[in-house]
Amino acid sequence: MTAPSSKAQIRDRFRLQLTALANSAEAAASAALLEGQRRWTTPDLGDWSGDLRDLEGLSKAFDRSEIAQDAKDAVRDAREPGVVGDLMVSQLQGDYLACQERAYRCRHLSPLRARLHAAARLRGHGHEAGLFRQTVLSYLTGLLRASKIAQKDGA
Repeated sequence: MTAPSSKAQIRDRFRLQLTALANSAEAAASAALLEGQRRWTTPDLGDWSGDLRDLEGLSKAFDRSEIAQDAKDAVRDAREPGVVGDLMVSQLQGDYLACQERAYRCRHLSPLRARLHAAARLRGHGHEAGLFRQTVLSYLTGLLRASKIAQKDGA
C-alpha cells in the first residue's frame, strides 16, 4: 500500500463559473454606481449553445463529471488512496456548480414547471422517509446517541 496522495484538483468548469460570477458581480457594482450598464447574469456557456429550450444541453455549462471522477478516484483503490481533502474539495466544487445550475434553471422556469417542481420537492419533504421525518431526525438522534456514548466513556 502506498501513502495517500491527493487525486483531486480545481477543475476548469468550476473555475470558469466562478470567474463568470465574479465578472457579473463587478459589472453589477459598476452599474449601481452609474459607471456602466447592468447586465443579465449568465454562466460561462462551455459546450452549451445558450438556447434555453435545450434543457439537457444546459447541463454542459455546469458539468460535474470530472469532479465526480476525482471523488471516485480518491476512494476507488485502498492500495493507492486519496486524501480526505480530495472528497471535501470535490464535494464543494460539485455543490457550487449544482447550486448555480438549479438557480439558473429556476430563473427560467415557466409558472407551471415551477409549481410541478415545488410539488415534487414538497411531497418528498413530507414523505415518511423524507427530509424532515427521516433525515434531520435521524441525524439529530445520532448526534444525541454519540454524545451519550461519549459521556459514558468519559470523553
